[in-house]
Amino acid sequence: MVCTISEGVADVRLNRPNKLNALDMAMFTALAETAAAVAETAGVRAVVLSGSGRSFCAGLDLSAFSAMAQGERRRPADDPTSLGSDGLSLGQRAVLAWHDLPFPVIAALRGHALGGGMQLALGADIRIAAPDTVLSVYEINWGLIPD
Repeated sequence: MVCTISEGVADVRLNRPNKLNALDMAMFTALAETAAAVAETAGVRAVVLSGSGRSFCAGLDLSAFSAMAQGERRRPADDPTSLGSDGLSLGQRAVLAWHDLPFPVIAALRGHALGGGMQLALGADIRIAAPDTVLSVYEINWGLIPD
């Protein structure tokens, strides 16, 4: 994540352009932590949430979670589906953190906004999509229920 603040606007960018800003454990954690830091920063009046490179967010980084697909046991701290004391998974907290901010969040979309990336965009107060934006929830193609 890259976050800069200027004149009351936090410019927050997902920063894995080589992976189309796909979500892995580090990205989920960074999303939640960055939202918390922005919420605590005096003078912030709005957030622009975008992705570095040619996509907003291609959703879950399947290569990062191949162990889950192969049925390997994972520690709860490494499992984005493990529920915390609030009853939410890390992935849900990473998305809801932006939705719950006390000021407007604008999602600037281009390229891919798939799965969790689309959920992140839907959590924003305003979404502005470039003409090349592709929005989809692919989980339904795999028989999964999206958050």
